[in-house]
Order: sequence, then structure tokens, then C-alpha cells
Amino acid sequence: MKAVKVTLCILTLIVFGLFMLGYWMTPAPGASSGNGNPALLILMGLIPLFIVMTVLWWTLLRRYSFQARTYCMSILLLLTHLAAALFYRHHSLEAYRGVIRQALLNRYGTWDEQYVQNITTGLSIHINHQNFNVNTFLLFLSAVLLAAIVFRILDRTAGRDS
Repeated sequence: MKAVKVTLCILTLIVFGLFMLGYWMTPAPGASSGNGNPALLILMGLIPLFIVMTVLWWTLLRRYSFQARTYCMSILLLLTHLAAALFYRHHSLEAYRGVIRQALLNRYGTWDEQYVQNITTGLSIHINHQNFNVNTFLLFLSAVLLAAIVFRILDRTAGRDS
């Protein structure tokens, strides 16, 4: 079990480093960004890390016995955190759109709203700091824990308790 805990700690640090690397790949507001978004490679790397971390947490949850009430409270808290983090991200993105509008206004004397929407939608390099930050890192960890708990409950329900 110690190896699982150490591996989880190391993977958590690696994931945090990847989120911060993605954060630093954001161009200045109103600046040109070139072609493509290299942070998408980070995103692809986070998918297998999500799966591995979920399995490791599930392994830990199998080792330690918790009451169903504890799992239910954990799910409620994690869902609350996920909702709050997504709400915060949405409002942060809206505020950043205002920063970009102001930067374009200062640089060119005007801005094109369609352009602002285009560069702040989806996985644009202009919003890497919105997609990769401490908030989204914690959102990632909450999603990992939620998945592990759900799989643990399904495992218990199916009668495969250890």
C-alpha cells in the first residue's frame, strides 16, 4: 500500500507540473499566438494519468473500509466542489474576455466581438491559463476521486469486496 500512496503523490506532483506548464503557455492578451496550441499535448497526457490515478485511488479505497454514508457524503462534497469550480471558471473566463477586449481596444482602438469569442472558446491557446491553473488542477483531482468512489461503490454493490 505504501507504493500506491507514493505513486499517487508523485503522479499528483506530475499532474500539477503539467497544469502549470499549460498555464505558462498562454500568450499575452491581444498578442498573436502563432499556429496551434502545444498545450493540447499536455491534455492528451492527462487522460492516461486520470485513469491511472483513478485506479490507484480505487485500490486505496478497497484497502480501507468506509461506511456507505461516508461515500455518499464524499460524493456530495466532490460534486459541490466540481460545480463551484466550473462556476468559478466560467466567471473567470468572462472576466478575461473583458481583459482581451481592453487590450485590443488599447492596441487598435477597437475590437471585434466575434474575434474575442473565437479566441476564447474551446481549446484556444489564448485561454490556456483558464484551462490549466490551480482551480482546474483541483477540479481534475476531484474528478479522479469521484470516479474512484463511484467505481468502489459499484464494486461493493457487485459483491467483489476484498
